[in-house]
Amino acid sequence: MIKLFAKIFGAVMGFFYFFFKRRKTQNKIAFISRQSETPSLDFRYLITALRRDYPQYEIEVLCKMIPQGIGGKIRYVGELFRQMKAMATAKVVVLDGYCILASMLTHKKELTVIQLWHALGAFKKFGKSILDKEGGKSSAIAEAFKMHANYSLIAASGDKCVPPFAEAFGQPEEKFVPIGIPRMDYLTDESEAQRLKARIFDRYPMLDNGRKNILYVPTFRDTEEDKAALREATAELVKAVNYSEYNLIVKHHVVDTNREEVYTESHMNKTDGEAFTGMDFMAVADCVITDYSSIIYEALLKNLPLYIYCFDSDKYLDERGFYIDFWRDIPALYSKNAKGVLSLLADGKTAPPDKITSFKNDYVNQRFDSVTAVWCEIIDEIMQGRYDYRYNYEQA
Repeated sequence: MIKLFAKIFGAVMGFFYFFFKRRKTQNKIAFISRQSETPSLDFRYLITALRRDYPQYEIEVLCKMIPQGIGGKIRYVGELFRQMKAMATAKVVVLDGYCILASMLTHKKELTVIQLWHALGAFKKFGKSILDKEGGKSSAIAEAFKMHANYSLIAASGDKCVPPFAEAFGQPEEKFVPIGIPRMDYLTDESEAQRLKARIFDRYPMLDNGRKNILYVPTFRDTEEDKAALREATAELVKAVNYSEYNLIVKHHVVDTNREEVYTESHMNKTDGEAFTGMDFMAVADCVITDYSSIIYEALLKNLPLYIYCFDSDKYLDERGFYIDFWRDIPALYSKNAKGVLSLLADGKTAPPDKITSFKNDYVNQRFDSVTAVWCEIIDEIMQGRYDYRYNYEQA
């Protein structure tokens, strides 16, 4: 049934796309996403730089999540037609996730599709690495909808990310460009960090009280049982913090509630809101506690001590595969209980510096002063038809 539906969907979209492709290709770069209703941080950095440094190119931005319910999905058809028009008239399309039409349709030869994947590093398995497994798509759906096909270039944040990502996307390694993604500039820009710190302290002045700020950013759990376990473990951590020395920021996953909870005086004293991302809060954090989130890479780029609070590791690690050795590779200290992780933190214990440096060089190696500028350079050369693939991955 799925194969039949995909075949019909592809034929119908292909029919309309045939007529869209008769339009003239323009000096245009299109950014397409269904990850959110607004451009991602990576998109914003690229779009701003392109408009400033390459004003000769038209920029089109289409960001629209697929709505819930039948009615919403029917209305989304209009967005699909806007995407087809953009892909038919652009020279470059930049994605930050799976885009069904980019993968399923047959494009003009002059179109370059860049996959600027929305996560740093290689961590939990995804895409084609977990087909027919818990948390993954079925291989029948992936094949029917040509999941992750038609990419010309794929961004990666380090050389060691390439083999895992090649598996996840089902794409050859030579298509990867392991120079990083624009958010790395955001994370390493000290002036931006100072501006962000001022905004956070303006919203939460109690965090600027001279105590150290602990940032807890757990990953999303997708079953009620796992969510209940996370709530209990979070409450244990909140209660165990010594508030005479520390403040605690709890930032929930965007797929969960996206809310933040700020504790400064006691576990009973909570201020909450929805003003910043977990990555934003790193501007005021002195250390990061997480579990199985790829935010470890953002924390390492910010040079923040990293602690793993893995209270449900026995269950979670059995259900999810990782591209790296969870217990050996991550330059962090681990504990399965709140008191243990806070004790490590209070004693000033951290991962060995050489392990941190080695891991960063492998997975989030910022080789350039501005990753954004290099991606703009690549896009400009593609627009002119002269990109020579010099930044693409080469096996040692």
